[in-house]
Amino acid sequence: SFVDRIGRRLVQVMPSEMEHREFRYSFKVINVREINAFALPGGPMYINRGMIQAAGVEGEVAGVMAHELSHVILRHGTAGATKQQPFQIGAIAGAIAGAIIGGNVGQVVAQGTQFGLGTYFLRYSREYEKQADLLGVQLMARAGYDPFDLMHMFQTIEKQGGGGGPQFMSDHPNPGNREAYITQEASHLRIERQASDSREFARVQDRLRSMPQAPTTEQV
Repeated sequence: SFVDRIGRRLVQVMPSEMEHREFRYSFKVINVREINAFALPGGPMYINRGMIQAAGVEGEVAGVMAHELSHVILRHGTAGATKQQPFQIGAIAGAIAGAIIGGNVGQVVAQGTQFGLGTYFLRYSREYEKQADLLGVQLMARAGYDPFDLMHMFQTIEKQGGGGGPQFMSDHPNPGNREAYITQEASHLRIERQASDSREFARVQDRLRSMPQAPTTEQV
């Protein structure tokens, strides 16, 4: 419910010219240790438990989600797939669309190796990463979050040695001078209706710490 609340808040402030009425946004948590998150074409988003536990404030979770939402809004996954394998994209997109319509998104994710989701939809170019960063911080400010929190989360991810950092960065390559352009963009933005870093975030962190340690993706 915590993650879903953040996601809905971000979707509500999406610029009207970027709305896709056919998309169905959902926000789920995966109980794995690595610091990672991903979104599929059409709206389903998945946040690793490790990402939430690594965040220092609610805004850092919102930043990652705004970044992932931006990839969906800008259709980066399907655009990248079209460039890579235009003769196969129809079949794969159809399979995913059918699963989403049928409400079996989890089944699609579970069969990710079969469909090649990592290759087709979840590996972004540096150009797409920069676009998602810039739109992401704009969404954050419109939703009441400090856009600098996205930069802070990226710094945390990059500091992770053998943990989940490399996994996230392999799918989301650093475009270079990321800190500089996020800082520049964020400095021009006005935060609308400040979203409180609620006690809910602290409760979520406490709840996760009280649970058994999350398994790694490999263990799952």
